[in-house]
Amino acid sequence: MKQKISFCTVCMNRLHHLRQTLPLNIKSNLSYGNLEFIVMDYSSSDGLSEWIKSEMSEYIEKGILVYYRYDEADYFDRSHSRNLMFKLATGDIICNTDADNYLGKGFAAYISKKFQEQENLFLVPDTKRKFYYLRDALGRFCAAKQDFMDVSGYDERMSGYGFEDDDLYERLIHNGKKEVIIMDLNYLRAIKHGNENRVENEFYTNYFHKIYINYEKPERSNVVVLYKNGLAHKGILSPNMYNTPAPAVLENNQWEAAYWEKEGNKIVLTSTDNKTTYTFIEMNDWITYNNIDYYNISNELFLRKLSYDLPLITNFGHFLSNKEKRAGVNLDGFGKGAVYKNFSTKKNIVS
Repeated sequence: MKQKISFCTVCMNRLHHLRQTLPLNIKSNLSYGNLEFIVMDYSSSDGLSEWIKSEMSEYIEKGILVYYRYDEADYFDRSHSRNLMFKLATGDIICNTDADNYLGKGFAAYISKKFQEQENLFLVPDTKRKFYYLRDALGRFCAAKQDFMDVSGYDERMSGYGFEDDDLYERLIHNGKKEVIIMDLNYLRAIKHGNENRVENEFYTNYFHKIYINYEKPERSNVVVLYKNGLAHKGILSPNMYNTPAPAVLENNQWEAAYWEKEGNKIVLTSTDNKTTYTFIEMNDWITYNNIDYYNISNELFLRKLSYDLPLITNFGHFLSNKEKRAGVNLDGFGKGAVYKNFSTKKNIVS
């Protein structure tokens, strides 16, 4: 019997993409037979549920399409949303396909053939650019569901864009799985779009407030980032000497996380780790702490890039830490949440 394949798409305000790709993806792979398509509506507000109900109910009734809605997201969390979606998948093989991706005719049969020909593999595009580079198809990923579960899924500390895929692949390889590149480019077509669209629903885009930088020397800058929800990051950045998209590297691979509040002309940070308090005095365009001045960066071009650069810097730190320590991820569980299935009013709890 053919292995069951679950094609999984998570969406937050991507109806404009999904209405182009989903019907075609279903129709072009139905001949395989033993498959399901899952759409995870991650708190969309663009009418996705209404469109699925009116346009795709035929496939829901036949059991080909399963629609889940998660109502509790304030922003798009890449790792949590995918973990939740893959845990709900019933296939032996899970395949992530972003909302802007076309699968290509016969992709299910192609996947099945690859997994029959070789054991202990997972399929991805050429993320290392050895053969080709297709920017908008990098989210494609196929693996045995059990292999995904064995490495505890995506690291949920990586909520934003960048390195969450690379980290997962590294952990699968460390667990004895082989990365196999999808070489047929007919299975890697996508709707092209810019970086702004990639991150427009994410935490760093919607919650960023201010960034203050103390330029200590060329290889070291002290940074404080404030977010609108009262969270803050404090850390030391150095130029990135690795061949990766991250523009800088964090000292000790992580930010010091804190809460912040304004008290008169003071900004007070309280570390969430050790409860250390940092009291910064506000001046005109800078803040000062222990005679060190941190300047408020207001350059518009710089700030526009931050919603893309901050998650890259943050996630690259987690990626390096995971690679060095191999201590496992999501030690308290992953992909937890409550979802509604196929427009039911009853919540399904995923633990």
